[in-house]
Formats: sequence, C-alpha cells, structure tokens
Amino acid sequence: MKKLLLSKTLCFALMTVSLSSWSQAMEPPVQQWNELLLEAIRNDLARPNVHARNLHHFSSGQYALHLLTEGQDGTSADGNVTWPSIPGSIGTWTADTDEYRDMMATYAYRFIALRYAAAPGWSETVAALNAAFVSTTGTTPNVLLNSSPAAAFGFDIANAINEAYLNDGANQINDYANTCYVPANDPLDVTEEGPCDFSLNDPNRWQPLSFGGSFVDQAGNETFEDVVPFSGANWGNVTPFALQNSDVSFLNRDGCVYPVYFDPGPPKLLGEADGSLYNWQTGFALVARWQTQLNVDDAVVVDISPRSVGNLNADPTFPDHLYRQFEGGDIGPGHAFNPITGEPYEAEMVYRGDFTRVLAEFWADGPDSETPPGHWFTILNDATSHPDFDWRWNGRGEPMEHGAWLARAYRLLGGTMHDAAIAAWSIKGYYDFVRPISAIRYMLAKGQCTDPAMGNFDSEGIPLIENVFEIIEAGDPILNSQPEALGMVKVHQWVPNPQTGIPSFEWRTGCSWWPYQRPTFVTPPFAGYVSGHSTFSRAAAEVLAYATGSEYFPGGLGTYEVEANNFLAFESGPTESFTLQWATYRDAADQCALSRIWGGIHPPMDDIRGRMIGSEVAERAIAAYEEDAIDDGNDTAPDATCPGDLDANGTVGTNDLLLLLTAFGAECDLG
Repeated sequence: MKKLLLSKTLCFALMTVSLSSWSQAMEPPVQQWNELLLEAIRNDLARPNVHARNLHHFSSGQYALHLLTEGQDGTSADGNVTWPSIPGSIGTWTADTDEYRDMMATYAYRFIALRYAAAPGWSETVAALNAAFVSTTGTTPNVLLNSSPAAAFGFDIANAINEAYLNDGANQINDYANTCYVPANDPLDVTEEGPCDFSLNDPNRWQPLSFGGSFVDQAGNETFEDVVPFSGANWGNVTPFALQNSDVSFLNRDGCVYPVYFDPGPPKLLGEADGSLYNWQTGFALVARWQTQLNVDDAVVVDISPRSVGNLNADPTFPDHLYRQFEGGDIGPGHAFNPITGEPYEAEMVYRGDFTRVLAEFWADGPDSETPPGHWFTILNDATSHPDFDWRWNGRGEPMEHGAWLARAYRLLGGTMHDAAIAAWSIKGYYDFVRPISAIRYMLAKGQCTDPAMGNFDSEGIPLIENVFEIIEAGDPILNSQPEALGMVKVHQWVPNPQTGIPSFEWRTGCSWWPYQRPTFVTPPFAGYVSGHSTFSRAAAEVLAYATGSEYFPGGLGTYEVEANNFLAFESGPTESFTLQWATYRDAADQCALSRIWGGIHPPMDDIRGRMIGSEVAERAIAAYEEDAIDDGNDTAPDATCPGDLDANGTVGTNDLLLLLTAFGAECDLG
C-alpha cells in the first residue's frame, strides 16, 4: 500500500532497505523518532483522536528533554508529570553527544511501545523500531539500558508521562472505550442491497454501520466486528493542552454529561427552515452533487495551481458565499504571484475528475496513513526539508539548532492537534450528528421535496437536481431490473468495484448511495458535526504559520507529486500525473476541508464550524506556548517589529513591497 505523505520521509525506507544510512547527520534525533511514531500510527487502527493525544504526549516529552540539555527547566513544561531524578550531568548532554542520542532513542522506543504494542501492525512497528535503534545507537535497547544512565533516564521519562495520563479522561486503560454513550439509531448494514425501505429512528443523529462481521478500517486494518462503535464519544473529558475552563460548557443528553468546547450550537436539523447551505436537506444534497464531479469521464479541465486556487478570505459564517456550489470548491481567487520569488505562479491544468478523486483520497488519510493530526506532522517535516527553510523561531532572532527548533515545533503542533481533537470530538459526542451516507439514503427513501404537485413528494425528501437527483419515469433502464422503482428518485453516483478497481458512475435507486470510500470502510465511525479534518487542518495551518514566521510554504510553494495510475487506493487512477500545490498552509488546510465534501463525508455545516473552532484552538495553543517560552527563557521575539516587515522575516525588502502591492494595488489609481 502507498503512503499518503507530503514528504520523501525515511518511513518508506524503513520497510525496504537497511537503515545504515539513517544517521544523526541526516536528521536530528527528535525528527528521527517523530518519524517512527508516525510509522506506528500508520500501523494502528484509524483513531485520529487517540493519535493526536499520543503525538501531544510524545512531543511534550521530547521538548522537555531537549530543554534540559539547554540548561532550562524542561520539567516545568508539563506539571502533570511526576518527574524522576534528573542526572546531574544532563546539562552537558548537547544535541551532538552520545548521551543525548541515547536518551532520546530510549525515550521514544519505550513511549511507542507503551502506546502501540497492542496495535494490529505492531510486528511491523517493532521491527522498524529495533532497526532504527541499532542504527542510531549501535546496540539494542536492553544492552543500552544497562550501560547508559542517559538511556535509563529516557526510559523512566516515558514511563512517567504514560503513567501521568492514565486517568486523563481518555480511558486508555480500557482501550479508549466510551464511558457513557448509546447510539440513537439501529445500525445500517452496508452489505445489503435491496428495496428502498431505509429509515432512521432519529434522522438528526449518527447511525452506526454494520459490515457483516468483518470491518477494514481507514488505516487498512481488518477487525472482526459486526458493528463498529462510536470512537471517542466522551473525548471532551480528556485533559487538554491549552484549552481553558472558560471554553467549555457542560451539556446533558440521555443521562450523560458532555463537556463541549467552543460550543457552536446545534447544526440545522431536518425540518428547520433555513435558506443557506446550512440547511439539512440542501447541505447533504450538495455532497451528492459534488460527488458527481469525481467521475473519471468528466471532461472539465481546471487550473489547480496557486494562481487560481487558495487565498480565501471570505467570512465563513456565510457558506452560500464561500462555496462554488455548482463548479465545486470555494471562491478563493488564488495568488497573483509568488511573494518569495516575485514570479507569477504557473498554471497547471488537470481534469477535474482526476483532481477531485485525488483530493478525496489524499486528505482522507486512508490506508497506511498517519491520520489527519499525523498528516500535519509530515507537512511540517517536509517544510523543514526545503533548502530555504528559515530556522528562526517565528521568523525572528537567530537561526536555531535544527533539533531545538523541531522540539519546540513538535510540542506546539502536538498540543494543538490534541486540543483540536478534544474540541471537535466533544462536539461530535454531544450533538451526535448524522453522516451523509445515512442522511442521503433517508431523503431518497422518502422521495422528493421539490414540487408538491409531482408524485413521490415528501417534505423530508431530496431536492431534485438535474443530472444528480431525478424521478424514475417510464422507459428508464432501471425499471428493467427494478420495475417497482417507477416514480421513485434516482441518484447519479459513484459505484465502487473492489474486484477490478474500475468503478463507474451509474444511475441507482437511492438506498445504495455510497461516499467515495472503500466498501469495507464507507465512513468514519463517529458523528459528523463538526468535521475533524476541518478543525485539525485550520488549527495546524495557523500554528505552522506562527512557528515558521510565514503563512507561505518555504519558497512560496508546497507540492506533492501524484503519479498516474499509481496513487488511488479506492480505484485505479488518476489518468494523468500532476502536482498538488499550495502557496500557504491555510490554502492546504482549506483544500483539506473541501475534500471531505467531495469525498461524501461532510456537508458544509460540518466543515465551516470546524474551521472556526480550529482557529480558536490555535489561538489558545499559541498563547500557551508563548507563556511557556517566556518562562523558560526562549523568548526570541524582539521588543518591537518594523512596521514595514510585512512578511515578518526580520528585514524590509522586495518581498514586502510585493505584498503591499498585492494587498492594495488593485484599489489604487496609479495614473
């Protein structure tokens, strides 16, 4: 299986070649072991909330240990941990010493073992860990523990951090099982095909899915479960990194108390009048409309370069003005030029059917992926591999040693992803909102809601949309096999073919509607509102812009190469090779959010409010980091900034002028 990564990481090599080339000279130890944690995530179940928690705890430990070697009190970074005795010599363990290497290696090995030993792919993970450990330290963990005080200290720190969070509300001891949640709807058996008699006890609530006794999760792991439970319904109880008591509301439902962070209020429910895309019926219908754009036979060609995509600054509270409802995507005008190079971005014309399918898979973080929070770590690692990456924290002060910069960045990003999971899942758990696979099937089973004068009308039915939702009339080929379908609503949809890998777009009766996912997965096992992808991505984009001191990727362009007929896992494709491109971290985050609509996973109401909450999470995380940074002596920001330094790189130059002209030139009469 392929890895959905932005960077040319060493994770590919882990399973295929000797690790003799993997040395400290190539990557700082904090990055080496961060890559191994990401590999462990890829070999585990697809649990974004759990992995966000692990990334946070792991990165906090790395950060604290690195600060100790800088002569700073790293233990103050996490007051929840009971720290073991610190070796008196630790202040001499600089980043290029054997002691530092041994400490980081043993800490990472032990932490990953504690959190991932029960994972379905643990055999692959531990093989990679052992190979990396021997390559890095020259010996095995057991031998090193008995000979190196530094290694023993790292081992003890991993144990201390794990112990500190066994009672943090995640229920790690019981494999993160929900403590108080009962689904409102009976499971949908996705293996059944038949008459359109679909119904829901409560169409506004999440519906579990049944897979006939065998379930292959989003990460490609097979588990022998009939019904997959809600993952993380009580996650609002988890101890956060930076979220505040003032951010949380305690709400009651079905005898359970749910802590809800940044409470966005309920989504629009079925039957509530609303003329916007927040409307229940309109929003879910948009999902099916956009999915028709994933058709491999779609002849539409679009420019996917930053000159036409990104730079969205619209008010997200008005979704009708945010999305291009008919063409797909958002109203971002793109960027006139690359502010780093001063040159215009080059157009890249791609078939829309290829582009949208790739987006749906790339950002879905499906088979063999590190899930959304880990995906943003790969984005960070890729950015730092750019030859022009600026190693100054927040783009200010002096360049930092690479490991020192990464330790801080991982800690900030890890804490942010952790809090994004807490915030998003606290909302998912309480509001328990339905997914498109259930909502669309429900409406199609009811009929159409467009014209009361037409047959098969139901106020809870689907809006008729030409070439998407239509009435089955006499002579329709569907009637050859389903004569009882006369007068019902049909849908033009993607139909998977697991045997050949060559799907099709066909007209079907609505009770077989599928999102763009593998039939063995279909949709994530937790409620939709709000979108975790939107929350994670917006939060990550803002903290990466803060840490790097620039909203732009290094060089003004982030890219990922997509190879023809060697990328898609849900089907064959794409038909042509092309390059995904983003000018800014925000552009990438916005694209990630859109991909979940194209993929059939979220309607607009899930997306927009997820983005807004992600911004709130990032604000809290950055404030918490800055407070710690001042306390530990790492306040690298000058007392004042130059007002002309628009790109925040510490100097005033050509790029600042270009940014100024971009912002104001269109409104200026230059004569």
